[in-house]
Formats: sequence, structure tokens, C-alpha cells
Amino acid sequence: MKPAHPYRLPKRNLRRLCQQFRRDESGSGVVETVLVLPLLIFLLLFIITFFLAFGAKTDANQANYTISDYLSRQTDEIDGVFVDGLADLYRFLNNDADIALRASAVQFVVDDEGTEYYQLVWSYGTGNYDALTNSDLDTIEGVLPLMSDGEQVLVVETSRTWSPFFDVGLGDVDFTDVVTTKPRFSSQVAFDDGTVGSGSSYVHSDGTEESSDGLLSSIIGSLTN
Repeated sequence: MKPAHPYRLPKRNLRRLCQQFRRDESGSGVVETVLVLPLLIFLLLFIITFFLAFGAKTDANQANYTISDYLSRQTDEIDGVFVDGLADLYRFLNNDADIALRASAVQFVVDDEGTEYYQLVWSYGTGNYDALTNSDLDTIEGVLPLMSDGEQVLVVETSRTWSPFFDVGLGDVDFTDVVTTKPRFSSQVAFDDGTVGSGSSYVHSDGTEESSDGLLSSIIGSLTN
């Protein structure tokens, strides 16, 4: 019998060790955890962030509807101080200082030649919103409802910036809403642009005056009663 080759036995042992190593599953759970856990944590934070963003968007939208409804009920002449009070209310409802609000009144007109068009009656903006002009009406024309000749509608545009708590690649998000409401108790809500920026008080129909700080309190009180 021929003697065994001196290198044949070590090769068999090496092959056996490789097979044992391939079948050995000890420690695989730790390796899988290390590989999967970061992904699970990221998915969990992303779901939480998405849920919070959805809630913030809902709050912003409902705050706009609240303001639009309150504005549509006005029978007294309003001014810039009043709209500033609405902006304070929107800021309060969203618990956010970085907001912008613009209130406008738009009228539908049919001229003698039968041409139909929208005409801006008044507009006032706060934050980074400037007052609308007739040349800007095309930016909101798509949300304006069907109206008859001479009818007016109130348009409230709001914007707030929401920042996520966790860095999941979402970044800051601007929530913008546009709500149109027809005046409820009169054909129009009149606006006095002569007091814009003068710091004067809002004058009620009974002759009483109210500052913008007191106006916010009165708005909240009327909404909760």
C-alpha cells in the first residue's frame, strides 16, 4: 500500500472545517440584528414623522376654516387690525409663530357685452403674503366658486412652516391652504383700507373700539361660546 500523501490529510481537515463553519449558525441572530435594526428604527421614525406631519396639516386646514367662517359672519366694516387679529388667531391655533395669512374679497362681474371676469374688491396680507392685485387673481381663480353677477366671495389664504422632530430626509414643509366662503349675513364684508398700517383700533358698529390684542381675545371668546 502506498503511503498517504503528506498534504492529503491537511486538505481533508480543512475541507471538514469549512463544512462545519458553513453549517454553524451560532451568532447569526446578532449579525441579523445589527443589519436590520437600523432600518427598523428609521422606518419607525419615518412613520412617526409622517403621522405628526399629517396632524399638523390637519390642524392648519381646520384653523383656516375656523378663520374663514368667522370672517364670513362679519357685518361691521373690518380693517387691517382685524385681519392682523385673525393672523394672531391662526398663530394661536397652530402654536406656531412662523405663519402668513391673506384675506381677500373677490367679485364676479358680467359686463354689458356679456364678458365674465373676476374683480378684486379688497385684499390684506400679513407675514410674507402681500395684498393681492387684479393681476394676481389668476393664482386663485381655480378655487373660486360659481357665482352670479355682482356676488362676492371671501378668500382666506394661510401658510405655516412645519419642521420635523426627526431627520428622516423630509426637511421643513410649508402647509398652505386656500378656503373660499360667501358672506353669511350680508352681501359683502366691507373693508376700510384707510386704517391699514396706522395702528388704529377696530371700530364696531356700535361705535366701540378695540385694539388688536383685545380683538384676539374677543374672537376666541366668540368661537368658544
